[in-house]
Amino acid sequence: MDKRPTVILAAPFIYGLDQCIEKNLYHAGYSVANLCFDERDTPYPNLGTRLIAQFHKRITGNTDYKKSLKYRRHEAEIARRLAPFGSRKADFALCINAHVYPRRIIAQIRERARFCVGFQWDGIGKFPDILGYLDLFDRMLVFDPADVEKYPQHRFQAASNFYFDYPLPEAGQPENGGIYFLGGYEDNRAQATETFLRHARARRLPLDFRIYCKDGRAQKRFGSEGVRYLDRSSILSFEENLMAVRASLAVADFVQYRDYGLSLRVFDALRFGKKLITTNQSVTRYDFYRPENIFAWDGKDLSGLENFLETSCQPVPEAVRRQYAFSTWIARAFAAA
Repeated sequence: MDKRPTVILAAPFIYGLDQCIEKNLYHAGYSVANLCFDERDTPYPNLGTRLIAQFHKRITGNTDYKKSLKYRRHEAEIARRLAPFGSRKADFALCINAHVYPRRIIAQIRERARFCVGFQWDGIGKFPDILGYLDLFDRMLVFDPADVEKYPQHRFQAASNFYFDYPLPEAGQPENGGIYFLGGYEDNRAQATETFLRHARARRLPLDFRIYCKDGRAQKRFGSEGVRYLDRSSILSFEENLMAVRASLAVADFVQYRDYGLSLRVFDALRFGKKLITTNQSVTRYDFYRPENIFAWDGKDLSGLENFLETSCQPVPEAVRRQYAFSTWIARAFAAA
């Protein structure tokens, strides 16, 4: 019998992110019941359900109806994955962006776990319906530190992102020496992305940009040199992305929002000892920041980039680096359970 502590994992479908979390939980000593499903598309059995969904969207503001449509097809599988617990409770539950699920499913997870942790990756203001779930959590972590001050009555705890520290498969590709970026096209970071690409191309810097976009906007704006455009069928999984970071010269990161937390790209670079080029100025406040390793720019002026790339990375003390490993992160999240 497996004596590992048990975790129920609920997370949105983001190209294998849940699988990386599941692998890292197992690496950290837990067994996992993974309740992540692909909920990107909403199945409408008939015209009536579509009209009801529109009514709730436009009139009542109730988002739970559409969520229930998305997850109704997964209910039997959810029950099957929870069945091994029987009458026992899981030791923990980790619910990332719980607002993507109908409240009743998160309530079901709450009933099945001794200690339930939520982690809100998006700002509370972006998805305020998460406020209707707060009574289901013993601890609520938020990615945006501003939400701690904005909602003092809820006693949110700020939590940074992390890097995955489970062993990756052996490298299937040599180091390509490119400046690597993977992300979706976003209007609020397009100008910085365009400025960087123009600068890098003019100086013949090696580029390995991979941009997801549903239409032709990104390619029209950025061009094709050094950029591959992705769709649902060609987007990299999270683990494939990690292996691409491992093979890169440096990692590029273009922040979407000011004074927000650090993206996973920052911590991927930290794990693999890669140089980081970022527009997130808040990175300079972190204990792992070294100017030799991290080029923090304002989205306009790239003076000094070439010199930065030519110098060697400076090692970050292991005691500092390990604080951002997922195994350490999850131990803090479940502490005092």
